[in-house]
Amino acid sequence: MAVHRAAIALLLGAAVAGQAAAQLRLEAESQVGDVVTLRLRATNAAAEAVHDVVPEVVYRHRTVAAERVAAIAPGAAHEWRTALPAPPGPGTFPATIRLRYTARDGQARSELLVHLVRTPGAPPSDVRATLAAEPVSRLGHAAVTLENATPEGVAGRLVVALPFDLRTDPESRPAEVAASGRISLPVVVQNVAARPGDHRPVFALFEYDRDGTHHAVVAEAMLSVIARSGDRRPLVVGLAALAVALSILAIAWRRARARRAAR
Repeated sequence: MAVHRAAIALLLGAAVAGQAAAQLRLEAESQVGDVVTLRLRATNAAAEAVHDVVPEVVYRHRTVAAERVAAIAPGAAHEWRTALPAPPGPGTFPATIRLRYTARDGQARSELLVHLVRTPGAPPSDVRATLAAEPVSRLGHAAVTLENATPEGVAGRLVVALPFDLRTDPESRPAEVAASGRISLPVVVQNVAARPGDHRPVFALFEYDRDGTHHAVVAEAMLSVIARSGDRRPLVVGLAALAVALSILAIAWRRARARRAAR
């Protein structure tokens, strides 16, 4: 039994270690004036350093790359300040932030955040967005629900933002919600390079104009990456072989004990 417990503990330890990965917690704040001052902060919440950290900001169809940071130590943080053009009018405007970095194992990784730049006094949106996502292996499915609380229809554009290791097609599509209505839009997510055990953020962004104000509504979900059925088979076979081996050891141990007792 001691051998059995040790083997199971080893397997569990290997599974936990396999799922552990360096992660950066990404935060953003913005101030609107003659320009938009965007402050980004990346905190290394893992027990290992990350390297070659570069933020990229997509804002009003422009991509801005901030300075590269050679490394962020465990528990440390780094801040960037980036100037963006002022919004063209009142409302909320999305800034999609992707943070590229290299983990300890040499693998390229990324984090994702959608931040809303809000002009002073911008009214709240009358449309509510929610996002539900299923686990993904090679392909996964999600659904975006839009609810319109106004007595008039709303037409806009839905954008799905994903980390670099996931993909969807199309990323952007027109969407219309009837007066006091609700719609649900399916999303297919393709796994490009995410690894089993990863938990990846997914953002759904709905933009529309109403009464001279631009509105951006964001919903977020966390998508779990699981192994494909073919990838899980070796582990199942290995566990079965381990169970057989432990059974044989137990039988042999009982027989040896019985022989000693007979003497």
